[in-house]
Parts: sequence; C-alpha cells; structure tokens
Amino acid sequence: MRKFSAIEGLRGWLAWSVVLSHLAYFSNLRARGLGTLLKEIGLPAVLVFLIISGFVITHLLVEKPEPYGIYLLRRFMRIFPLFAVTCVIGFFTSDLQVSLLSRIPGTGDPLFTALLADIARSNHDFLLPHFFAHATMLHGVISDTVLPFSQYAFNMPAWSLSLEWQFYLVAPAAIAATRWPRLMIYVALAIALVEVACRHRLFGSFDQPGFLPATAGYFAVGIASRLFYPSIAGRLRYPAAILALVIVLMPLLDRWSVPLLIWAVIVAGVALHPSAAMTPFARIYRDALESRTAVYFGSRSFSTYLCHLPVISISYWIWLHLFSTAPPFFALLILTVPLTILTSELLYRGVERPGIALGARLARESTQLAVSFERKTL
Repeated sequence: MRKFSAIEGLRGWLAWSVVLSHLAYFSNLRARGLGTLLKEIGLPAVLVFLIISGFVITHLLVEKPEPYGIYLLRRFMRIFPLFAVTCVIGFFTSDLQVSLLSRIPGTGDPLFTALLADIARSNHDFLLPHFFAHATMLHGVISDTVLPFSQYAFNMPAWSLSLEWQFYLVAPAAIAATRWPRLMIYVALAIALVEVACRHRLFGSFDQPGFLPATAGYFAVGIASRLFYPSIAGRLRYPAAILALVIVLMPLLDRWSVPLLIWAVIVAGVALHPSAAMTPFARIYRDALESRTAVYFGSRSFSTYLCHLPVISISYWIWLHLFSTAPPFFALLILTVPLTILTSELLYRGVERPGIALGARLARESTQLAVSFERKTL
C-alpha cells in the first residue's frame, strides 16, 4: 500500500504550528503582527489535520478493506492509549498552568489565562462526567451548556481527538455512500445545512467545532481528494500556477478557508507529472515535506500534539523557578522545543507504537477467531 511521505511531513509542520500558537498565548506575545499570527495558526492547523484524516482513512479503506469491527479496533488502539495517558498528565498540569500564570499578574494572554482557570475548575467540579465522556472519546459531542468545558477538560488539544473518533465511526459508511452519486448530492446538501446550523449554535454552545457535523466538510474534502487521486496522479505539469493562486488568495480568506488552500498545495505535489520533477516547486516540496527530518517529526506529530501543553507548563515552571520572572516568548520556545521533542519520542516509543502493535495483534486474533468459528459452523 502506497505511503504519502509528504502528508506525513505535513503532520509535523501542523503539530508544531499548534505548539507555537500555545507558546504565544502563554507568553502573551505582543510583537506586532507576529503575536496575532501565531495565536491564530492553531485552528487552521487542526482543520488541515481533519482533511488529512479524511484522505488517509479513505486510502486505508480503499486499499485494505476489512470488517468494521476490526477496522474500529485498530483505529481505537491507534489513538486511545496515547490520548488516555496525556489526559491523565494534563489533569495534573492543568492546575499547574493556572498557578503559574496567576503567580505574576499581567503575564500570559488574559483571556487564555481565564479560560485555563475555568477548565481547571471544571476538571474538579465535574470529574466523573468528564471521565466518562473522555473514556468514550465523545467529549467533543457534548456542548458547554450540558457539561462545562467538556471539549477542553483534562488536556485542551484533545478536543480534536473526539472529532477523529466520531469520523472513524462513520467513515466506512460515508465512503461506501460515494458509490451512488445521486445519494452523495443529498448527503453534501445535508452536511452543508448541518454545518451552518452548528455555526449558528443550534446544537448548543461549543468553544471549538468538536461536534462532527460542524467540520464534516473538511473530512469530506479529504475523502474526495483520495477518491479522485487516481484520476489526477502524475498529471499536473505546472504546479507553480496553483502555488501562485494560493499565495494571492491566502491573505483574502478567513482561517476557516485557509486549510483548503494549504491542502491544494499538498494535492498539487502528489499529483505532479514526472516532467515537473525538477521544478523549483517540486524541490521545495520534497525538502519541506518529504525529507527525513520532516518525516521524522511527522511520525511523532500525534505525540507532539497531545503532550506539548503539559510540556509548556513545565518549561514555564523551570524558567519561573530559575529567574522569578515570566518567560518571554523566545525563552519559553528554547526550553519547550527540546523538552517536547524528548517527550514526544518517549511517548511515541513507549505508548503510541505499543498501542498500534497491540491493536494489530488483537485484530489478527479476532480475525482468526472469526474464521475458526465460521469453519466450525459450516
């Protein structure tokens, strides 16, 4: 089964974009333009992650179809072990975050600091409801009016993991439905209507779009990209035209639309014609997304994404302990980057990979049991 190295490399860039975004919030970076830009890149990065999920899951189901139960078991073991470990860590560091940012008044983004305080309070006041919501990974479905800060509880970035899980649950049916074009027209209209309803909070109040209908369009883009991939692979001769269009449109669009432009560049890269292999676009594309360094950070992107907030808190505590002053952005950056890389590596080797391996073993054993049972009943 083909692997798309550029998509793996892109994951690394996206995860570290979220890290930079939270660093800007913790240090309340006020540099003109830069501070605002860094604070705003987090959500678009997560939305690109959703498009990638649509693409990758479709690729897996098309290239290697398997029974729904086996597929779901693999997906669960892919994300739940690391999700659970980082939620436990996040629960304890959540109180630390509030303590650190309140120790020196005026440090950190004030709205962000208040949000962290509300999340920490909710963690304690609604511990059992949050526990059961996270145990099912459906915490993103629950609105703030039903369970305060359900999406953010324990580990703030994990709100998007609920989205991933919701998508995994329905992806096989959604991809199977693409075989009937007329049905897909109705499905597309339904998705659009539900997304508008979510944006207008008709399903409740959500601080982030953690309820699948609110972001179904991004997953749909990923699904469509993979289904059309065989038709466009190796046919794009002039990628510079797409890149130029993206550069022109990027400043004109909001953060909900920017992920689509980023994805257009990725699709352009995987659809390159062999004659375009030596163009400047192709060389930059390979160096930025397919290099060994990019692929390395991409392979650890899941661990980076889920562990970085507790690591930022620990880095903040180290600086405060050493200097008794709030850390500026670049000082926090210098401390956080190596600690995040180290923690990501440990989690990748100690939790993420073993979880994937266990999922594969359980899937094999379940398949063998099913085959054995079927033979006995014949």
